[in-house]
Amino acid sequence: MLALLSKPTSPAVDWPAVDSPAVDWDRLSRRILDQGAQACWVVDNDLVIVGVNPALCALLGRRTVELVGTRLLAHVAEDSRSVLERQAAIRGLTPHRSYDVTLIRADGTPLRTIFNDSRLDGEDGGAPPGFCIFVTDITRHVEEEAQRARRVDQLADAVARMNRFLGQICQELKDPLSAILGATQMISSDVASPGPADGASGQGTAHLGAYAALCSDAGRQMMRTIENLSLWSRLQLNQVPLDLRSYELGGLLQDVLEELAPRARARDILIVNRIVATPVLGDLSALSTVLKHLVENAVRFSPAGSMVMLSAAPVDGRVAVRVQDNGLGIPEDQQPHLFRIDPHHAAPGADGEVGSGLGLLICKALVDRMGGGIRVFSKPGGGTAVTVTLNQGQRTGL
Repeated sequence: MLALLSKPTSPAVDWPAVDSPAVDWDRLSRRILDQGAQACWVVDNDLVIVGVNPALCALLGRRTVELVGTRLLAHVAEDSRSVLERQAAIRGLTPHRSYDVTLIRADGTPLRTIFNDSRLDGEDGGAPPGFCIFVTDITRHVEEEAQRARRVDQLADAVARMNRFLGQICQELKDPLSAILGATQMISSDVASPGPADGASGQGTAHLGAYAALCSDAGRQMMRTIENLSLWSRLQLNQVPLDLRSYELGGLLQDVLEELAPRARARDILIVNRIVATPVLGDLSALSTVLKHLVENAVRFSPAGSMVMLSAAPVDGRVAVRVQDNGLGIPEDQQPHLFRIDPHHAAPGADGEVGSGLGLLICKALVDRMGGGIRVFSKPGGGTAVTVTLNQGQRTGL
């Protein structure tokens, strides 16, 4: 192999002399190292570095005198040393080899490389005096591959969570639809079955009224789920424009409480509103949606006969709105997942119904877009408090 190398055209390099009775290492260094721009070093049979070129010095961040005369293993990461020793042991069987090695730069950072290793044969045909190694830096490629793998894992996780989320949404739609189908079947059965002559009309009317109420409640539940899903989808696509203005929080809450009052009364839950004369900066629709979701959740997870407290307080030039219930609370291991699409972490309400957690996702998205923040404080068995921080609005009047 050595006889095939042409005479170098580049200036001679004054490499440190290394004594060898069989090989003129200075001549070898000149012929091999001076001809290419790729990082390269020459080592002897004991893995002692005999020569390096400037590209190799630049790659490792070291000077020639710091490399020549040292053992190659001193510049190799610990987990790659066995690889290099194994390759050196079989160089007599395989004259050309390619393998991965992690080097250590002068500053201590790892450098992922490919070694293209060729055995050097002596000019007299005797035993190989050493070998020449061309080094290719693949650190950036390895990092890009690792990033690509992480992105693939993240995408797979997102798809899996989305599939679970959609499964929970389907269940939320299926339950009220089953109630509607069951009620309509009972209506059909009552109409088809003749009742006793005396009082049959009044009893049938009562049954029909109960069935109609059941269908109405189930229909509203389905519509609410569909509306929430539509809003969340538009939020993900950034298709919900917001018009930030100053609004009186007390007035907005009054409208929300009037809408939720029937459900609270049905479960004997007292809602205490201490929010008055509290101007905040936000979007009218977004504020109403956030308040409705938070109060509705508090009612859903509160036991019958309990109380839900609404309050607000100024904090560092902003307004902290707090919705506190005395419900079941949220286990600590589930709290980090409250603002993620993780339906398997959803907890059942006081009546046993399980939600998808879509309401909290919508609240966080809307509050973030209004320049605020949302936090949840909960203790199992000790209730839950949700605090929404909003920018303070301008007061009107005197």
